[in-house]
Amino acid sequence: MQLFLRDPSYTDRLAAFLTSVGQRAVVGAPDRVDLDESAEDLQHLELELYLRVWRVLYPEADVELAVG
Repeated sequence: MQLFLRDPSYTDRLAAFLTSVGQRAVVGAPDRVDLDESAEDLQHLELELYLRVWRVLYPEADVELAVG
């Protein structure tokens, strides 16, 4: 899975936030965070919850989840 950010200045912060809550997040590009591909449905739901928290903390940081 990949997360794309409209503003690349938030990429490192998002990766650090997700890592702090137990996700395997790696900066893959200036505007992209790559997540562990072995994510199951439950982990996907958990990630959605973490992204909701992120959006409250950083409402100006637009994040898009791409599942591929």
